[in-house]
Amino acid sequence: MNVTPVYSPAAEPLSAEAAVAAIHDYSGLRFHQGQLLGVSFDAASGRNRLCRFVEGTAVSLLPERFSVRSRVHEYGGGAWCLAGDRACFVNDKDQQIWQLDVTLGGMNAQGLRAGGWACEPLRLTRAEQTRFADLQFDADRARLIAISETHPAAGEAINRLVSIALSGASQGQAITLAEGADFYSSPALSPDGRQLAWIEWDHPHQPWLDTRLMLAQLDEQGRVQQVRRLHIIAGADGAIAWAQPRFAPDGRLHAVADADNWWRLHVLAGTDMQPLPGEPPAATEFTTAPWQFGLSTYGWTPRGELIAIGQCEGYSRLWRHHGTTWLPFELGVMPSRLHALVCADEQLACVAEFGDRLPGLLHVDTGLAADDLHQCRLLHGGTRPDFAVSLPLSQSANLPDSEGRVPYFLYRPQGAPADQRLPLVIWTHGGPTASTAPVFRPAIQFWTQRGFMIADVNYRGSTGYGRDYRLALAGRWGITDVDDVQAVARSLIDQGLADPRAVFIRGNSAGGFTTLNALCHSELFSGGASLYGVSDPARLNALTHKFESRYLYWLIGDPECDAARYRQRAPLQQAHRIRVPVIFFQGEQDRVVLPEQTRAMAAALSAKGVPVETHYFAEEAHGFRQPANQAAVLKRELAFYRHIIAMA
Repeated sequence: MNVTPVYSPAAEPLSAEAAVAAIHDYSGLRFHQGQLLGVSFDAASGRNRLCRFVEGTAVSLLPERFSVRSRVHEYGGGAWCLAGDRACFVNDKDQQIWQLDVTLGGMNAQGLRAGGWACEPLRLTRAEQTRFADLQFDADRARLIAISETHPAAGEAINRLVSIALSGASQGQAITLAEGADFYSSPALSPDGRQLAWIEWDHPHQPWLDTRLMLAQLDEQGRVQQVRRLHIIAGADGAIAWAQPRFAPDGRLHAVADADNWWRLHVLAGTDMQPLPGEPPAATEFTTAPWQFGLSTYGWTPRGELIAIGQCEGYSRLWRHHGTTWLPFELGVMPSRLHALVCADEQLACVAEFGDRLPGLLHVDTGLAADDLHQCRLLHGGTRPDFAVSLPLSQSANLPDSEGRVPYFLYRPQGAPADQRLPLVIWTHGGPTASTAPVFRPAIQFWTQRGFMIADVNYRGSTGYGRDYRLALAGRWGITDVDDVQAVARSLIDQGLADPRAVFIRGNSAGGFTTLNALCHSELFSGGASLYGVSDPARLNALTHKFESRYLYWLIGDPECDAARYRQRAPLQQAHRIRVPVIFFQGEQDRVVLPEQTRAMAAALSAKGVPVETHYFAEEAHGFRQPANQAAVLKRELAFYRHIIAMA
């Protein structure tokens, strides 16, 4: 039987190497003396470079042997901060904190300055088996406040809230400020330096399920005193996911909480936190699941006006809060997603992602009139590709049993006839409590330029659609998410858009688990791809890193009491149900989903005569960073699907 030929545009399609080289991202933005600094990641080097951004130019501040990246919780974030004229950063290779004078360090567009680097970074910490993240500067005491994670020879990692002196007799030593909780994040110092707020939580919770907002007084030496837990209604707020505590310029503590289903801003009034005055934008969340440290979605102008990034239905928007009123911040451009907001003096900046171009750094002069659309400009990045882009189309599919609808973003090849059914690839994001957004991604363009249609699904459990939608996955991982991706595939087939004989599914990490379970329990799919996907959740629960070591208690159940449920949900135990080819990609250095999971799953399928293809990468961990490997994944996955289509 022959399937519909894959639609191919006339123009030369984007190569896998070019698609990977175009991958770019920014994070950790800060203003220094009116100039924007931040971390720039580009796949061509695989490094996180600390840069100064000046009108379209990114000036690297660090020698190439450095990469700014924390590995606390394995996912990192919050890997650098400004300490006056110094940048304090976590170096990926040793996970220690280093210092650099940002007024001297740097490399211009033509290469190294004459005579080499003007200023070499200096190592601050030498803490063996310890990693650092979420760096904050305490100017009054010339120290850093940070999260430390110590890995003993045996047993679970130990997380603490610590301070680190930048000079003096105790320079570089980590001194404990708070310990005893399983996890800490988001230290925030008040403007007068007398109060410290932070987030903490314990097993088996994750930071998007149930956390505690803590507030402490600091004595003259910076020691923690009078620690108390803050509530929305004293002592009765139940399970709330707090995020991003931050002090306003007037000293009032703010934080984000999802007490009313949506992650919204709250402010300390008396002894309790209360919602920010005024009716917030409907169905809008002001943070996202904190898989990484250092999230920044709100801040203040010098006049005390609060500026915040809100997300609704997968799209971001900038908002102003005036007294009791929320007003949209008119930018004059239409980004799909915003993050990494920073406000200083009369300017703000954030990372902007678009549907039709590469990510860029958006700069806004907040001193101009609110209705002046020319106050906004792209400081760096945001360039349009020189090929026709497949723009995302927001759609949703009916869920089984009238349970609502599942949102997804559809990418259809440019120029494809409207009445032609196309090969479809369902994308399942990781997490599973993550989300996808309608943004330009070179990897998606790689597929659409070769005639494939992509459906990027925000299945139940995804962030950005309220706490109830996020918690709909509780105890039902491997069921609800599978129902959702099947609903999307079936909807696209029923609409006459997808060729039912060429429907594929792929996912990474938790998305790999959804992919493999979908192949076990559905006949809709012609094949699938698992990128470092979970195949044995019980084994994952026993061996994975601390941050996610109890996550499966919520996603599936207690491994001992609910052992039968684990077997029913494990693709490894249900491998006999899979009848279609599967391709696997796995990093040998992965400490989240160990390589043995992929080997066992591939072996189980091969033993049943299922066509299997496996690719292991010796130097990769959880998520592939080396350009050659990323390009190899694209090319091998494409060849795999094309072979299935040709054999149908």
